[in-house]
Amino acid sequence: MEVIVLGALIFLTLLMFVVGFVYTRNQNQVKARVNSLNTETASKVLSGRQKSLDDSFVQRVIVPLAQTISDKIQFVVPLSGKSWIRQKLVQAGYFKTQYVQTFMGIHCMTTIGFPLVITILPAILTRSGFTVMTVLMTLFLGFLGFFIPVFVLYLKASNRQMSIRRSLPDFIDLLVVCVEAGLGLDIAISKISRTESVQTSEYLKEELIRYTKDVGLGKPRKDALMDLANRTGVDDLNVVVNALIQSYEMGTGVVQALKVQSDGLRQKRLHRAEAAANKIAVKMVLPIYIFFFPGIFIVALGPMILLAVERIGQAMQHTPPGM
Repeated sequence: MEVIVLGALIFLTLLMFVVGFVYTRNQNQVKARVNSLNTETASKVLSGRQKSLDDSFVQRVIVPLAQTISDKIQFVVPLSGKSWIRQKLVQAGYFKTQYVQTFMGIHCMTTIGFPLVITILPAILTRSGFTVMTVLMTLFLGFLGFFIPVFVLYLKASNRQMSIRRSLPDFIDLLVVCVEAGLGLDIAISKISRTESVQTSEYLKEELIRYTKDVGLGKPRKDALMDLANRTGVDDLNVVVNALIQSYEMGTGVVQALKVQSDGLRQKRLHRAEAAANKIAVKMVLPIYIFFFPGIFIVALGPMILLAVERIGQAMQHTPPGM
């Protein structure tokens, strides 16, 4: 009996030791997890604060101010102007909706800020008054501040479209090779857009990656292709997209349609190059008249003019006073 009681006490002791060990280990794990979560949260908060402090002056001050100004002038800007700005921003590669407000605010700031800082404030501080020259300078700076952001946006969109247009025939050739090798159209586009060794426009790769994501999220291929053409605003890409859509709807071969479009795009690129070469002579006329001809006139006529001036001076010195 004593042996049984002693065995039971030893068993209960071991059981309590095991339970205490497991409970202590679980508590330590919970504490360690809580401490790690607190550390991660604190690090995220600190990193977020550090990131906000490390942001540029434009991101911290100019962009919020521009968005605030844009909210105040929404009722003044016509819908056609907003639509044009949104279209050009998308064509330039700025897809987020807040970019429209930011651009409108910066546009308003440059239109008012240029004349305010350069002409109006100095005239007020110096109490010199508003002369005719000051008014004309103010109008000129306002005109300049109004058109500079629009011109920069148009230039960025045009450069992006030109880059896509130039690399489009090579992309179509690669697409034909991939489709002929047995890949599907979407898989071929994804492979070309994500392969670093493919020498094509980075802007076109961005658009193709966006198309692949749209299709992967469940958007119909026709709608994704139409969105691709509308985002870029490139006529050649729009023609290719329409050919692909018609090919799928009519059930014809995609490869043959791509080959036809590739040949047509190469012909267009050749014609554009020839047209640009033919315009060089006309474009060179004005620089030649401004920079080249004055130098020729100075070199050819300069010594003759100096000699003539010298002869006239000598003749006037030898002329009798009474004559």
